[in-house]
Amino acid sequence: MRLPHTIRKDPLGWCIIAALAFLVVLAVARPARAHEWYPRECCSEQDCAPVTDVGFVAADVGSLPVMIVTTKFGTKPLAPETKVASSKDSRMHACIYQGRLLCLFLPPGQ
Repeated sequence: MRLPHTIRKDPLGWCIIAALAFLVVLAVARPARAHEWYPRECCSEQDCAPVTDVGFVAADVGSLPVMIVTTKFGTKPLAPETKVASSKDSRMHACIYQGRLLCLFLPPGQ
């Protein structure tokens, strides 16, 4: 492919070509699926999702509050058997399977 004479000599022309090439790469790049990093024992390849809401509920005035998380798969409380690990991004994720919160992924440093 031959470039027009004005682009070959103009540094701004090369910047425009590089920017266009970058945009093409971004347009055709396949976005990474979140399930690629969830452990298999947590998600069964389909049960994990970003957390959309977090709340805390206490059974009575003197008890400690329990964290409640919501994803597109439902709303569940954090239970003693829930596995807690670090998220691979800056978001909170949860795996809800058969009515149980199996895993909770917290952003690093949380």
